[in-house]
Amino acid sequence: MLSETPPLKTVIVEDNPVLLDLLSGMLASIPGVELIGHADSEAAAIDLLRDARPQLAIVDLELRTGTGLNVLNAVFNAPGEFGAPRTVVFSNHAHPVVQNRCLNLGAAAFFDKSFQMDELLEYVQRAAEARAH
Repeated sequence: MLSETPPLKTVIVEDNPVLLDLLSGMLASIPGVELIGHADSEAAAIDLLRDARPQLAIVDLELRTGTGLNVLNAVFNAPGEFGAPRTVVFSNHAHPVVQNRCLNLGAAAFFDKSFQMDELLEYVQRAAEARAH
């Protein structure tokens, strides 16, 4: 008897409702991915990550209030408190200094919103497929 692989529990931290809807719809079409929540501010994101304990968090840096850098910092400094999720950044602020700061705060990858949506979706698909093996 084959056991079914649990889905890749994913949250989105994004304050742009249009982009949130678009990204949510695209993630929903990837087999093995379950979107379990979203947040549009730093405080809401930290609460969501603590409560939902996802395996993957897609984090924007510019939020309604607060910053994605502070969200990354919270997870980096207390990973067990959040279930040690993998974090990836999806932001327009793709300056190399900003990217390095995110990677130094434990982000597994950085994707530029301007032109790397497909790469982000491929990354999530690979992460979901890796859970199935």
